[in-house]
Formats: sequence, C-alpha cells, structure tokens
Amino acid sequence: MVIIRCDECGFDCEFTTSGNIEKIVFDYWDHMNKDHGIEYSPETLARYVKKKTPIEIPSN
Repeated sequence: MVIIRCDECGFDCEFTTSGNIEKIVFDYWDHMNKDHGIEYSPETLARYVKKKTPIEIPSN
C-alpha cells in the first residue's frame, strides 16, 4: 500500500490518500483539481505515485 500526503508535495494541506496506485492517482488528481485548482495529467501523477511505491525484493 502507498500513502500520499499533499503536504509532501509542498502544499499547506492535510489531504491524505492511500491504497492501490489507481485509487491514489484518481483521489489525488480529484483533490488537486477541486481544492487547489491544478490539473495534473493522470500520467504525471502515476509516475509520481510509482516513485513512492516501495520496491519489494523477493526473498530466496
């Protein structure tokens, strides 16, 4: 699970969303558009979320 907080992106805002990548991208896109008036492309947000996703190394 990934957690994204708006304040991590430089905004003075307490918005937080968590879950799978698709849910986070939609939630954050919706929040940024409605509350901050910023329209990021879903592709841009997906790249940001994927960078925040922990990489799991398989154990042998």
